[in-house]
Amino acid sequence: LRSQFGSLAGLREEPEPEGLDADLRPYQRRGVAWMLDLCSLGLGGVLADDMGLGKTVQVIAMHLCRSVEGDGAPLLVVCPTSVLGNWAREFARFAPDVPVRRLVGPDRHLESLEHGEVVLCTYGVMRRMADDLAEVGWSTVVADEAQAIKNPRSRTSRALRRIGAPARLALTGTPVENRLSELWALLDWTTPGLLGSAESFRANYAAPIERHGNRYRSEHLATLTKPFMLRRRKTDPAVEVDL
Repeated sequence: LRSQFGSLAGLREEPEPEGLDADLRPYQRRGVAWMLDLCSLGLGGVLADDMGLGKTVQVIAMHLCRSVEGDGAPLLVVCPTSVLGNWAREFARFAPDVPVRRLVGPDRHLESLEHGEVVLCTYGVMRRMADDLAEVGWSTVVADEAQAIKNPRSRTSRALRRIGAPARLALTGTPVENRLSELWALLDWTTPGLLGSAESFRANYAAPIERHGNRYRSEHLATLTKPFMLRRRKTDPAVEVDL
């Protein structure tokens, strides 16, 4: 996977999405290009920028580019209830021509999806509608506040894994809160097979790093995951300049 991604990473020009009513900052354009590179290869990744750096608008720009480049398949965004309204407002503000559907209330349905439509749903609704959602040919599935799927055995994680798409993106400002197994869970959803099985990951990385502070294993893990996880902090020099 790393060699496949390396063949395109960094080659795409920074995009200027048609229909985006916003001026992207340079680091945001780099983030959009990174997501587009992954999606073009049928891969996924974790956008782990700090809160406030505009993960939502980067996804909006990515979707606009994908709608032009691809077949106009719809985008699914799964998120906590607390931010579903914000996603709808951000699309209305930055991409007012994109049709947006909220799967809320008793009349929620997936009939007659439009070209490039965006479907927003909560994790709770996703669990209940997983079978219906799995029948749609999504362009991309986005999991916002993706720490919600850090337990791969939870009902939420199992339901989300049933929904297929050529590319999956996880958004979170905290890719690891307590244990390295959380990082495994995120990347095993976005990029299956990258880190092996949960058992091999614990033996090869989690135990040596968490129990013994193995620097070699830590550096190897960072190298392995770097193409598939983009992490920018507000204090990063390149981001500070853009801000």
